[in-house]
Amino acid sequence: MSYIKAVLPMKDYRLFMVMEGGSTATVDLTGKLRTAKYAELADEAFFRTARTDGDYVIWGGGRLRLTVNELMEVILLG
Repeated sequence: MSYIKAVLPMKDYRLFMVMEGGSTATVDLTGKLRTAKYAELADEAFFRTARTDGDYVIWGGGRLRLTVNELMEVILLG
């Protein structure tokens, strides 16, 4: 079962996600760009490569992969 139906990279390092159940979420990754895990996303061209395979949001053809749980943690904890 896939959890993420679609992702749309937006300006200002925000990621719009459509979930399997129809709910949506916007993840603001600006606060994470200075961390080792998310630093690569600071490159706007790289950030715009966001795709999903249903279980992960994937950037750069697989160079960076984040799960739904990791992204929801960003939403909840900043």
